[in-house]
Amino acid sequence: MFTSALVWALSPLLTGFREPWDAPMPYYIAALVVAGAISGALLPKPIWAHYLGAVTGQILFELLFLRVGPLLLLGVVFLLAYSLVFVLAAAATGFVRRRLGPAESA
Repeated sequence: MFTSALVWALSPLLTGFREPWDAPMPYYIAALVVAGAISGALLPKPIWAHYLGAVTGQILFELLFLRVGPLLLLGVVFLLAYSLVFVLAAAATGFVRRRLGPAESA
């Protein structure tokens, strides 16, 4: 949840845009991949937990720190879709972490 909210918090500093999806295209996708990879590496949680955290973190950041308007519902739909990028990165990193981690004894 924290890493996905951080994507939004860092957007104005890194891109000059208040909302990351308004920034030039590579930022939002790349930021979600990095955030998802960090989350997957640090927290080996089920995929649904990463997805829920990604969606919740972004929505909460929007609601708490940004002015929301009549397009909030449309924004939530976009967040649901963009959070899949976060989850794919978390899943891939979690898979690599499990494969490279110490072997469990039988």
